[in-house]
Amino acid sequence: MELKRYTKDQLQRASQSVVLNLAEGSGKPTSRDRARFYAIAFGSIREVQAVFDLIRLSDSKTVDLADHVAACVYRLLYSR
Repeated sequence: MELKRYTKDQLQRASQSVVLNLAEGSGKPTSRDRARFYAIAFGSIREVQAVFDLIRLSDSKTVDLADHVAACVYRLLYSR
């Protein structure tokens, strides 16, 4: 499926936000600081999932991967 440019750009930005916020959060000294970045990452993965819903990707492996990442970030965020 060919994505429109703005949809592809949004998906890329949200995906990068997940990775970058997880990385930055993991380096924070307090659990409160880490939780803040993990919460941002969780919001971004939800955005990725929403883009997948909007474009109705038929590749279930891609959707499954996004769901798996969302579950992992959720556990990081609420593991306190």
